Amino acid sequence: MTQLYVIPEKCIACGKCFLNFPEVFDCNDEGIAFVKKECSPEQQAASERAIHDCPTKAIKWLPSKN
Repeated sequence: MTQLYVIPEKCIACGKCFLNFPEVFDCNDEGIAFVKKECSPEQQAASERAIHDCPTKAIKWLPSKN
């Protein structure tokens, strides 16, 4: 199983992920994105688009810790 993660040091606060996919992403007071919750199977496609659309490639899939 994998987990979605935003690398805060790479995020430039452009807003593409949390504006286009608010069910998965949000941002802090500085505009840096983070993942609100684990993706449901239905949100996987949206997450893949967010990964592709991120200009700095700050969104990644990481192995989840079980």
